[in-house]
This record gives sequence, structure tokens and C-alpha cells, in this order.
Amino acid sequence: MSPGTGRGPVSGRGRQVYELGKLVLQKGFIPVVGQGKARWNNVHIEDLSDVYRLLVDKAAAHDTSAELWGPKGYIFTENGEHVWTDLAKAIGQEAAKQGLIKADPKSDSLTKDEALEQAGFEAVSWGLNSRGKAERARKHLGWAPSRNSIEHEVPTILKLEHQRLARV
Repeated sequence: MSPGTGRGPVSGRGRQVYELGKLVLQKGFIPVVGQGKARWNNVHIEDLSDVYRLLVDKAAAHDTSAELWGPKGYIFTENGEHVWTDLAKAIGQEAAKQGLIKADPKSDSLTKDEALEQAGFEAVSWGLNSRGKAERARKHLGWAPSRNSIEHEVPTILKLEHQRLARV
């Protein structure tokens, strides 16, 4: 899951965390899917694009290392992980702080089907685990994430979602 504004020509908006922000702004509650313990990796979109750039540089230099390509060429990126419910609470608190929703939003449990109905397929991931380590990116590409954490991006995500919703 990638926070931050994308640099590509089509969409600068991520999906999962932005949809989470949208739901909090529109419904005024903190969604908890399943038991509320699901963990997910995150990485800033610019840190992710750095990995692509490093891989393109290796390919352009004709680096055919078996550590990068072929059966071993599976590269994870991450700059830590979050628990979806904790992230939703942080989004709710920040939305209240910015005056975008009422103070102290309450949590509300959602089943998988309710989450799907509320916010589409992205919401189902709020109840699923997806965990990995960027060991190979660090070791074989010399990559290190340097951009903001997802928690630091929450105020910006909410600001952008609020602006986007005002235009719709």
C-alpha cells in the first residue's frame, strides 16, 4: 500500500488508504473490518518508484545477476507496516482535528460484505494481512526508503480527499 501523491500522468491517488480516508470523511466513523487486527506493509509511492528506477538502471547496464532476475527476481518494498484499525483511528482523529468530521469519531465493525458495499474492493483489504520485508531490495539494489511514513502522510491524504470530494 502506497501513500503519497503519484508522479505519473494518469492518477496521483492511491487506493486503499485514500478510500479509507474517503469513508471516514463521508460516514464520520472509523471502520473496523473483521477482528480489527489485520496488518499490511506500506511504502511511500516515491520510495517504490525508486526501486523501479534502480531495476531499470541495472537492466540498462546489462546486469544479469541471478539475484535480480529470473526465479530469485522477486523484490518486495516496504517501510514498515500498520494495523488497519490503528491507521483508521489515526485518520479519524486527524479528520476531527482538521474539523472535517465531528470530534471523537466512533468505531463501527464491518463484515467483509459490508466493507465491500461501503468502499469497494479496497475495503476488503482492511481485514486482510499482507506482510513482507524489503530485504532483497536493500541488499541487491542498495535501496533504502527515505520518504514520509504512512502516519506522517495522513494529514495530506485527508486534505486531498476532502478537496477531491468537494469537486465531485
